[in-house]
Amino acid sequence: MKLWFDEDIGRGVPDALLAVDVDCEYVSNRYPIKKGTPDEDWIPYVGTEKLLVVSCNREILRAEAQRNLWIQHGVGGVFLTTGQERKRDVLLLILRRYDWFEQIDAVKRPFAFTTTVNGRWQSVDLKN
Repeated sequence: MKLWFDEDIGRGVPDALLAVDVDCEYVSNRYPIKKGTPDEDWIPYVGTEKLLVVSCNREILRAEAQRNLWIQHGVGGVFLTTGQERKRDVLLLILRRYDWFEQIDAVKRPFAFTTTVNGRWQSVDLKN
């Protein structure tokens, strides 16, 4: 499993995860997707690479064109429910629920889940 963090998460959480050997990438000049890259450009990349997206940007699932790209490119991801979560809480969520992230990474793509920082998750119907 390799996690991919949308730029709305920032670099603190993925840098902390990299420090404890969790395989991940994030929006940065050191990785293929640079800051400011439109969603329409990175969605095909993460689908091709089979990366598990972690994002706060639930608008991706609401915007028909982006949701269609998500489906077309077979993307899997987890969206935080408020977008206002503290970085520490996001980090703790991933570390505490790492087994769950591995389980959903094995699910047939495309898929999307929402989750609270307490780990209460819900599957998203991508067809709506």
